[in-house]
Amino acid sequence: MTGNVTFAPSPATLSGDIIAINRFLKDPLWVMRALRTITEQMFIANKVLTSQMWTESGTVGYEQNENIYADNSPQPVAPGAEYPITTTGTGPASMANVVNWGQDSIITDASISRQKFDVVGRAFTKLANGHVQKIDSVALSAVASAVTQNTAALSSWAGTGAAPAILRDIMRAFANIVNLKQGYMPDTVLLDTTTFANVVSDDKLAALLPREVPGVSNSPVLAGWDSAYMKRIGGFTFLGSPNLPVAGVATLLDSKVFGGFTDEKQAAPGYVMSTGKDGMPDADGLQVKTIRKDDTDSWRIRCRRITVPVVLEPRAAWQITGVNL
Repeated sequence: MTGNVTFAPSPATLSGDIIAINRFLKDPLWVMRALRTITEQMFIANKVLTSQMWTESGTVGYEQNENIYADNSPQPVAPGAEYPITTTGTGPASMANVVNWGQDSIITDASISRQKFDVVGRAFTKLANGHVQKIDSVALSAVASAVTQNTAALSSWAGTGAAPAILRDIMRAFANIVNLKQGYMPDTVLLDTTTFANVVSDDKLAALLPREVPGVSNSPVLAGWDSAYMKRIGGFTFLGSPNLPVAGVATLLDSKVFGGFTDEKQAAPGYVMSTGKDGMPDADGLQVKTIRKDDTDSWRIRCRRITVPVVLEPRAAWQITGVNL
């Protein structure tokens, strides 16, 4: 047969990767777990505000600086006499309202077809970045504004003048908190990233680190910012964050009692939240929903957290100023 023959293009097919991606996006529980894995590696605020509270009304009432002692001291009691009665007062009452922090991301079918899982991973990372950036910034601002107790460093931790006395400055702040006799036991030092870099590279503190480690790959230098050697010094955990509102201030605190997050789990179709072995929601309060948008050939991924940071014991923290002059 002669003449030109025109062949129709082959019909589009779904590869295994594309089917797997769409099945993954269709299951919000898997999406939530992926996002939660990313955010857990990035959050700093939840390592400072470690308590987790829940509300069903959107409002939380709490008391600050509740004294651990009765209002009156014990008195000598004579034989046959009545024992004195004392009140056990509470701290000043406060209230806070939760805020719905949320964000969506769009993943088109075209981008999935061309870039496979890479485009999904980038979308998840950007969602997590926005989630952490906002909530961490809000929470750490609340931390900074709540702490009023402070002393100046003996010298700059940057080593610009006299030799830094980092551990002495921290131990002096530690003593100030313990001397309040409220049962506080500080365990965490919160720093901006520049001050954190000065701390973990200080010669005196480096002398406190193990001289021998199990393998070159585990050495403090190669392990970098995530090294347990670099962050756990003198019995304190050092945390560095770029989201602190003020630089050049170190905050020593008792992370066990200092404060926490109050989250609300709103009942709404399509949202999922991971749960622990006890069936209760996990501590990060992250909620995720996936929405198929057939009119635009795309997936819409929604991440939200309905929360408010709460500082319960501001006296469990002490600021050291002038650490980066």
